[in-house]
Amino acid sequence: MRYYVKVTKEVAEVITKAGVPLTMTHDGNCLLYQSEMNDVPGVNLSARAAYAGGALIEEYSALAEIDGSVATPAYCYTPVEYGGDGDTRNKDNGFGADMPDVSSESEVSTDKKESEVTNE
Repeated sequence: MRYYVKVTKEVAEVITKAGVPLTMTHDGNCLLYQSEMNDVPGVNLSARAAYAGGALIEEYSALAEIDGSVATPAYCYTPVEYGGDGDTRNKDNGFGADMPDVSSESEVSTDKKESEVTNE
């Protein structure tokens, strides 16, 4: 199956060769052909897309991304390696790094010896 890779314009400008026109999506990002991802680090297309902060787009979904008729556009971002801020999806929305770590409150305590544990 053929895939396109949706990436930000900043990433596309680094990956593509100079003078190659970019295929723009309705939300201002770009669609790249699989072959344009050959020089991006990764063992397969999925890994290369992830490294570039992109998303794999199936061939039949590409037109919907371009004309804006897709219900939920695929998410992409500019990684730090390409001069961006990285994946910011979970920042400032209540699920990101700014939330306190409460995992220690629910951890099972292993400080007591088995003989000290009671069934109260």
